[in-house]
Amino acid sequence: MKIQSGMVSVVIINFNSRAYIERCISTIEIQSYPQIEILVIDNGSSDGSFPLVQRMANEGRLRLFATENIGSSRANNLGIRESNGEYILVLNADAFPHSDYIDKCVTAFRKDELTGTVIGKLVSDSDTSIIDSSGIYLYREGIAVDRGFGEKDCGQYDNQEFIDGACCAAAMYRRSMLEDIRIGEEFYDEDFFAFVEDAEISFHAGIRGWRTLYLPSAVVRHVRGGSSGKMTESCYYLNARNILLFLRKDFALVTRPSDKILQSVVLVGSKIIQCKRLSAGLRRRLSKEVSELGNKMDQKRSLLRHPDRSSVFTMVGRRSYLVAAIWRRMDLLRFSHWLRNKTMFAVR
Repeated sequence: MKIQSGMVSVVIINFNSRAYIERCISTIEIQSYPQIEILVIDNGSSDGSFPLVQRMANEGRLRLFATENIGSSRANNLGIRESNGEYILVLNADAFPHSDYIDKCVTAFRKDELTGTVIGKLVSDSDTSIIDSSGIYLYREGIAVDRGFGEKDCGQYDNQEFIDGACCAAAMYRRSMLEDIRIGEEFYDEDFFAFVEDAEISFHAGIRGWRTLYLPSAVVRHVRGGSSGKMTESCYYLNARNILLFLRKDFALVTRPSDKILQSVVLVGSKIIQCKRLSAGLRRRLSKEVSELGNKMDQKRSLLRHPDRSSVFTMVGRRSYLVAAIWRRMDLLRFSHWLRNKTMFAVR
C-alpha cells in the first residue's frame, strides 16, 4: 500500500443494500474532487447486490472485497487498511453526498492540521428539510446522540464549528489521525461488531487532541437504517451491549463522582428499555458477554497512546444527557438555538 497525497479513499460496506448501492456509488463518481478511489466491502450480501457491485468492479469503477458478514467495524478496518488515500471517507451505502461534498471536506482539512475528522450536514433522503445528523454529542453519562436528529432544519445547525464527534454514515478522516489513535491493527473496535463504533473513534480522537469539524455547507442525503436494515432485536442487543462496553472501556478515563451518579440513573433506564425490547435469554446473554469482554476492554484502554484527559473533560464534561432530556421536554432547546443565533448576530 502506497499512500497518495491528496487522494480520498471512499470505503463503502455493502450488506444487502441492493436498493441503494448503485445510487451511492454514482454520487461518488460525479464528485467534483478529482482524486478518488472507491472500495466496497461486501459483507456476505444475499439480496442480489453482490453481482451488481462485482460487475462495477469488473468495469474498473471500484475495488471489491468479498467477505462473510464480519460486522461494520471489521469491514471498515479492512477497507481502511487496503486504501491508498491521505483521507478516508467512510460512507454508508444508503448515504448520498452532494457533488461537492468531498471537495469541501478536503479544503477544510487543508486549513487546519489538527482537524482529524470532517462531517457535513446529513439530511433525511425522504424529506431534506429534516435533519438526520449534524455530528455527535458525547454526554457525561457515556451516551452518544446525533445532534438534531429528526428536527426541522430551520438553520439552527448552520454554523461551522468544532463538535464532539461524527456519525460514520459519511465521516471523512485524516489518515494520520487514524494511525495515531489505532489500537493494534484496529481503528474501529472490532469487538463492537456494529453500532456505537463511530462515537468511540470520536472519543479516541478527542483524547489525542484531534478535532472534529462540522461543515454545514457539505450536505449528504441519508436513508437512516437503509444499510443496516430495520432495528431488529439483534440490533437493539448490539446497541445496548456496545453502550456498556463504551462506558467501561473509554469513560473510565474521565468519569468523576458526579458522572457516576448520572450514569447510574441512565443505566437503570437502560435496564427498563432492555426488558421491553430484549427477550429474557438475550438479557442474560448481554450480562454475560459484557462481563466476559470487560477485561478485554480494560486491556485495550491501557493501550491507548498517552491520552490527554483534559481535552476529553472539555469534550464530555460540559453537558448531561439527563439535563438535555429535561430541557427538550420543557421545549427550551429550540429557544436556546434561537437565542444563540441572535447573540452571534448581534456580536457580528
